[in-house]
Amino acid sequence: MLKGFKKIHFIGIGGYGMSALAQVLIEEGYQVSGSDISSSSRIDFLKELGVEIYLSHKAENINSVDLVIYSTAIPGDNPELLAAKQRGISLWHRSELLAELINSRYGIAITGAHGKTTTTSMLSLILEEASADPTCIIGGELPNFGSNARVGDSEYVVAEACESDHSFLRYSPQIAVITNIEADHLEHYNGSFDQLLKSYRQFIENIDDSGKVFIYSECEYHDYLLEGMSKNCKTFGFSQDADFRATDLKLNKGTTEFTIESDLADSFKVELMVPGEHNILNALAAASVALDLKISPTAIKRALQKFTGAKRRFMEIGQLQGATIVDDYAHHPTEIKATLKTAQEQSDNKVIAIFQPHRFTRTQYFMDDFASSFEEADTVILHKVFAAGEDEIPGANSKNLKDKIKENVPGLEVYVTDDMEDIAEIVSNIVDKGDYVITMGAGDIWKVAHWLVDEDYQKQLNSEG
Repeated sequence: MLKGFKKIHFIGIGGYGMSALAQVLIEEGYQVSGSDISSSSRIDFLKELGVEIYLSHKAENINSVDLVIYSTAIPGDNPELLAAKQRGISLWHRSELLAELINSRYGIAITGAHGKTTTTSMLSLILEEASADPTCIIGGELPNFGSNARVGDSEYVVAEACESDHSFLRYSPQIAVITNIEADHLEHYNGSFDQLLKSYRQFIENIDDSGKVFIYSECEYHDYLLEGMSKNCKTFGFSQDADFRATDLKLNKGTTEFTIESDLADSFKVELMVPGEHNILNALAAASVALDLKISPTAIKRALQKFTGAKRRFMEIGQLQGATIVDDYAHHPTEIKATLKTAQEQSDNKVIAIFQPHRFTRTQYFMDDFASSFEEADTVILHKVFAAGEDEIPGANSKNLKDKIKENVPGLEVYVTDDMEDIAEIVSNIVDKGDYVITMGAGDIWKVAHWLVDEDYQKQLNSEG
């Protein structure tokens, strides 16, 4: 795959996107090393596979390597990045490496504002169940694989294609899936939603001439995306005119059921072990591609029933005083609404939402949208903004968000705190049996969910009370 390269080094190897690619390369026989500022379960897993790990960023870490991989998250003054440039070592953005995988094989790229990780995970499971032996690059850990990647021997490559920074424009897949489109990551598009839409059009244009694009049938930008194009387009959704349709929906406690209808197979029922209407759409998108690839409905049903969720996607962590603690990656207003709606459907009592805004730019841009996202919550606890390397923007903070939420939902109880320990204490004081407590955000708010179900910490709180 990588002609002329034997030793590859990843800067920031612990991230989901980087660690998945590192796993693929080490399992395909390359010598792989990587650096990060701290250890993690993903890094420990890579060590077990034979990856050489450095827990610091130093120029000497890239001695004797042929190729250095970096991501958008790596700052320009990183010592390894600078050393690679000074020494003339080949330097690739992670998307260039992923493009090598997608473009040289039967690539299936899944993009969109929401549902990418879940849809990629579901399709990966379906192809595995059907003995199609895919290679998979997922933006989150899939418990069924015990990893965020899978290395197979077939030509199939299923990959999550992030639209956040234009990098998905490097991919020319055989099949593309667009789950949905919304304004997000506009800091990479000069603040322009039109530029983001144009990037999606370019992404579709880049699909192989013999390929197909699968789009959510109710996407309001569907006509714009395909105007003047000759690409073979298939639609999936709830509408009767969609090529692949989900009907007879049943939203149960912890599970969902629906029927898939299309012209490619007799209608068949699917049961998911995850809740929420949004997961029905994710499953339908994955099943649509699978049916087009002539995967049997039996394999699709079996695989989807085995799916118990991707890590940090409505992931049940445990119990606290009879309440269910859930962690979710939701960091966009639409995702928050969907997550809280699902929580209300599952809860026998209150829904307590713990939200950590991610990035000052996103908080500023979506302030009013965030304020209207918590209507399904009974209590909201806001943590300080997770900067993700951004400089603070005046007014783009959790205190102002609290005021906006209170304006939108008078009477809603909203707390603000900069301290995670305070969050845990607030929850322990207000939680009741049957509640759903949900941590949401793309930063490190997940720590609170795990903290809440830690028995030693519970004992500590009880002794203090």
